[in-house]
Amino acid sequence: MPEEENLRNDELTEMGVKPVVDMETLQQALAEEKEKSEKYLANWQRTQADFVNYKKRTEQGKMEIVEFANSTLILKLLTVLDDFERAFDSLPTQLEKFSWIEGIKLMYNKLKATLESQGLTEVKAKGEPFDTHLHEAVMHQEGEEGIVIEEIQKGYKLKNKVIRPSMVIVGKGKEKEQAEQEREKEE
Repeated sequence: MPEEENLRNDELTEMGVKPVVDMETLQQALAEEKEKSEKYLANWQRTQADFVNYKKRTEQGKMEIVEFANSTLILKLLTVLDDFERAFDSLPTQLEKFSWIEGIKLMYNKLKATLESQGLTEVKAKGEPFDTHLHEAVMHQEGEEGIVIEEIQKGYKLKNKVIRPSMVIVGKGKEKEQAEQEREKEE
C-alpha cells in the first residue's frame, strides 16, 4: 500500500497538483478560491449591468436621432404654415367665397392637423408674461411691463421642447406714467 500511495503522489506531482499536507492548508486554499470566485461573480455582474446600460443608451440615442430628424422636417414645414397664414390674412374679402380658396384652407388645416398629431403645439404668447425660454423679444413698446403685447411670428413646441420661439413685442411700461413719477420725485 505505501508503494501505491507513493505512486499516486508521483502521478499527482507530474500533473501539477501538490499533495495536500493538512486540513488547514486545504481550508485556506478553499477560502482563496471562494474569494476569487466572488470577485469573478462581482465583475461579471458589473459587466452585465454595464451592458444593460449600454443597450438603454443606444436605444435612447436612436430615439433622439429619429426625433431630431422629425423636428428638422417639422421646422422646415413651419415656414409653409406661416406662408399659408400670411396668405389668408392678406386675402381680399371678395375672394374668400370661392371654392378653391376653401380647398386651400382645407389643405392648410390638414397640414396643421398632421403636424399636431406628431406632437407640435403652438406657444401661447399674446397677453402672457415674457419668458425667454418661449419668446424672443424683437421690440419693446409702451404697454404693461413684462407682458407680451403682440406676436410677430408664432412659436412652436415639439413634444414639450421649443423648436421655434415666438417673436414678440414686449411691454415696457407706460412712458407718461414714468415721466409723471419722475416729476413727483423731483418736487
